[in-house]
Amino acid sequence: MMLRRSRQAAFAVVATLLLAAALAPAATAHRGHDGALRDLLRAAIATAPFHSTKVAARAGYGPFPGGAPLHECISSLDGTGAMGFHWLDPDNLSTNLDVRKPQVLVYAPDRHGRLDLVALEYVVFKADWDAAHPGTTPMLFDQMFMETGSPNRYDIPAFYSLHVWLWRSNPSGLYAPFNPRVSCDPSGKQAGITAPRSVGAIDADVASARVPVGRFTCSIRSA
Repeated sequence: MMLRRSRQAAFAVVATLLLAAALAPAATAHRGHDGALRDLLRAAIATAPFHSTKVAARAGYGPFPGGAPLHECISSLDGTGAMGFHWLDPDNLSTNLDVRKPQVLVYAPDRHGRLDLVALEYVVFKADWDAAHPGTTPMLFDQMFMETGSPNRYDIPAFYSLHVWLWRSNPSGLYAPFNPRVSCDPSGKQAGITAPRSVGAIDADVASARVPVGRFTCSIRSA
């Protein structure tokens, strides 16, 4: 039943994006908007299988190592919503950005502790991007990435990121970092940073991530 609902949600999102792209008048549509719709459709088709965490794990995604801040469910510090659990593909950390290959899948816990795919996150470390593309800011979907400096609450180097709430509507905006419709509390109430019951059962390979004492770092491949 759960898998069936996930498939239905995926089909609904893809169908909506297909319809929006098809109805965009070629003569009057803003080129950036039209291109963003097509890119959203490409991202939806590519990531729809990852509603299954088993499929995501086979594709190389997995939770951050225990002890790293990003291993936990992430909520906003001002109570305006949450992100959820971040599953990283460490082999995809590079300056080559592709809408079909997000670096991170974002899962939100439901009231039973199960994980639902809600968003995609595209991430590149600031030092690597600036070295490869000096004087620029990364963009996808006609949107500029948000810059997060260091030190930060995630205990990782400075980075650029863009969230895309493709799989759960976000009243704060499609590209906002936090979603008020996501909670880290299995009961549905907002919380700071907490882990639902299912997290202890998640076992995925994030071998390229290293966890020194008190910090999380990971390598990035050259473009």
